[in-house]
Amino acid sequence: MFDRIKLLAAVIAASIVIAACGGGTSAPVAASASATAALAAGQLPPPELTKIRIGLSAGSEPVQFAEKLADYLGLYKKYGITTVEVTGFEGDAKALQALVAGQLDFFVGGSSSAINAVITDTPLKLISMNSVILDDFLVCQKDIKTAADVKGKSIAISTFGGTSHGSALIVIQGLGLTTKDVTITQVGGESTRIAALKGGSVACGLVGSDNAKVMIAQGFNGVFDETTSKLQWGRSGLMARADFITKNPNTVLVTVASVLEAQQYMWTNTVEATAKYVEFTQKKPDDAKVAMEGFKNYGSRSMQFTDDALLRPRDVLATVNPAIANVKVSDAYDLSFLKKLESNGFYKKIGAPTN
Repeated sequence: MFDRIKLLAAVIAASIVIAACGGGTSAPVAASASATAALAAGQLPPPELTKIRIGLSAGSEPVQFAEKLADYLGLYKKYGITTVEVTGFEGDAKALQALVAGQLDFFVGGSSSAINAVITDTPLKLISMNSVILDDFLVCQKDIKTAADVKGKSIAISTFGGTSHGSALIVIQGLGLTTKDVTITQVGGESTRIAALKGGSVACGLVGSDNAKVMIAQGFNGVFDETTSKLQWGRSGLMARADFITKNPNTVLVTVASVLEAQQYMWTNTVEATAKYVEFTQKKPDDAKVAMEGFKNYGSRSMQFTDDALLRPRDVLATVNPAIANVKVSDAYDLSFLKKLESNGFYKKIGAPTN
């Protein structure tokens, strides 16, 4: 009799702990480690939470669309997360602020945010990457056509320490040059860089692929296309607070799986995915089609990555914040969820490549 009372007390205590977990609605007790171990190949465990909140720092870009597409396709619900709120923000800073404040469970943004967070009281972990390739062009004046022509010239970027700065470093390396061979010039946003090129105040500048194609048609030269480079840059990835990940591992696994499956859909059902992209962003259908087709050149179907994707962002950040220089980039990510999906057969089940 006494043993039965002890067993009942243990069950009640376990139920209280489970009910207290997470910032969303709790799922049944079946989301335990033992239940996970008993799953068939390719299956997912029940998530601890049935509601999640995801913030997009650049919601109008295809590089962050998989997280919303998974909602459109009902994938989160299919795997046990019944309510998903996807909110767009204007840039990483605002979305990051909401994540740190506990107003979001997940955030999609640049790897720099996770790297910066390593030395804060609220560390983040990147858990998948939508893209590790930038899609800028090095656009130059009409008389600059080769790497030799670029040597000794100016390259316009937005700000030091930002993505365009990193983009310039990738271009320089891709051309076989060094930072001593060119002058990196801080000019401003893309529209300002384009104006500087057209006005002749800079020799070259980093320009997004869509605008670059227009400029090339106008007589400028596209000297280097970053989508052809194998040099990684953690452009946009799914991340969460480290404490949230520890508390809700099954929820994180289900979220990553849902996004991974939606990412495949952008390749295998591009027309349907583009229609949903138009619905979400209100872009013109022709523009959306170009953007989605372009994403297939620089997006990552496997959503996996290596240290290289974070090393370059870290080194660029260190130019404006020396404290970042010694950050161990592996502290800014957790690949275990993607690896678990690979080892349990989920990748194979949805037809996702593993590299």
